[in-house]
Parts: sequence; structure tokens; C-alpha cells
Amino acid sequence: MRVKLDVKSALILICIVYTLLTITSSGLAMLAGRTTDTHAHLLMRFVVTAIGIGSILIFNLFPKWSLPAIYAFHYGVTMSVILLLMWISGFFIELHPDAYRDIFFNFTPIYLLISAGLILFGRMRRLQKV
Repeated sequence: MRVKLDVKSALILICIVYTLLTITSSGLAMLAGRTTDTHAHLLMRFVVTAIGIGSILIFNLFPKWSLPAIYAFHYGVTMSVILLLMWISGFFIELHPDAYRDIFFNFTPIYLLISAGLILFGRMRRLQKV
């Protein structure tokens, strides 16, 4: 399965996903009584979103692999880059004691939702061609 995502579409998708994540996170934080968010946290959310969406472009490097293998490899590489980013950022900002666990539990469900969306979109396009 080839994912047809050009740079312009990737940038638009990054902005949409970042906005949705930020609105959701801010809304939940306000309901919990927290009314502030740090600039570093907002910037890191953008970088993680950009890595996640931008990495979709590596799908095109493995067009002959099976779909589960592509998704497993893609998730592994993307999650590794994000964990490396967390480790490096720990030299510059203080990380929450559960930062690695939190990024795993925040990134994985979004990854699964976007992956499911890509699979469904691909299937719908194939059905329309028939």
C-alpha cells in the first residue's frame, strides 16, 4: 500500500492533528482545574506531531512489504525517534518522572487512529476503482 502524501498535504495534516490534540488536551486540562501549559510542552507536542505525520512518508520506501510489517516497522521507527527526542530534551528541560510512559500512552492511540484511517481510506479508494 502506497501512501500518497506530498509535503503540502503533510503540513496541512500536521496542523490539523496538532490543533485537535491541543484543543482536546487544553479542554481536558481545564476540566481538571489546570489553566496553564508550558511553552516547551506545546512546542514538543508540535514536534512529536510533525515526526508522526512526517514519518508517514517512509511508507513509500517499502511498497512490497506486507501491510502489518510496514505498520510495525513504521511504528517502531517513529516511536524510537520520539523516545530519542524525549531523552535529548531531558538535557535541556526537566522531564516529568512519567514522561516516557506518558508519551507512549499519548502517541500510540493517535497512531492507531491515524493508521486505521489510512487503511480505511486506502480500501475505499480501491473499491471506487473497481
